[in-house]
Amino acid sequence: MAKGLVLAFHKEDDEGLFEQILLALKAGYGLVSAAELEQLLLQKKNTSGICHVTFDDGHRSFYETVFPLLKKHQVPVSLFVSPEIISSETNFWFQEMEGYDESVLKNILADELNIVLHTLDPYAAMDIFKCLPIAHITRIIEIYQRQTGCGKKQPQNMNRVQLKELDASGLVNIGAHSMQHPVLQNERDESSFTEINRSVTELGKLLGRPVRYFAYPNGRPGIDFAGREMNYLAQSGISMAFSTELDTLSANKNLLAVPRMGFARMGLSPSNPLIKFRLNLGKQWIDIRSIGKPSEREIRNRIKKIIGG
Repeated sequence: MAKGLVLAFHKEDDEGLFEQILLALKAGYGLVSAAELEQLLLQKKNTSGICHVTFDDGHRSFYETVFPLLKKHQVPVSLFVSPEIISSETNFWFQEMEGYDESVLKNILADELNIVLHTLDPYAAMDIFKCLPIAHITRIIEIYQRQTGCGKKQPQNMNRVQLKELDASGLVNIGAHSMQHPVLQNERDESSFTEINRSVTELGKLLGRPVRYFAYPNGRPGIDFAGREMNYLAQSGISMAFSTELDTLSANKNLLAVPRMGFARMGLSPSNPLIKFRLNLGKQWIDIRSIGKPSEREIRNRIKKIIGG
């Protein structure tokens, strides 16, 4: 029997492909809700053969493409959102910078960080941004928009009405995902706590109920969050939180750092038999794809040496 796992998805526009992923999951796993998963982990029961499906960010494709399929196939999922982004109908920083000119961004980064431009050449702007506090990221994006005249993009995420409909469906558990999607370990104590605590309390007000679950932005243990953030979650009433540690479920996992794996869909079409193959391989597929590549930790450490982080 396959090891239990939690899968993480984000933007899903391909209805046919995602439906085939759901069907493959239903054929190979017992699909459980967040509450059912929490009880299994609390009671240290066998998690083999189960899967919990999660989504981060609240992109409108969830409401338009994913939600109808969840209702059709009766699949319970978790959705992690920012109450600030939902309520203000704005974009996350990484949504704003998608498609930006890398050379312009790096020039701004070099000026703002007071470093030599060519030292940033080996690295993508996105990787550099993940080494900065959220206030720096916001400022750099504002400078880019001002210099290029591109302005802010149209909102890409769901609104309050849609979120409440999802929450009332009985299929979608809504959890918190911070306020602005910072890499929490880049933040000072007060900022990290505020990002966590406000997202939990404000989302609770929006939904009219307590929020019990959280997904760490970016989510790699030791480089995106650590014990400090886990303590802040406990103080904020969170009983289960999800990382992006590339691992399967086991009874000895900390409930405030439940691992999740993304689903590699590159080159897949709805009829492609590799869907089941990749699901069956799980973490091994990710390990195969990572051969010969530096880890995210190694990339971040190199960048932080350059920028003095």
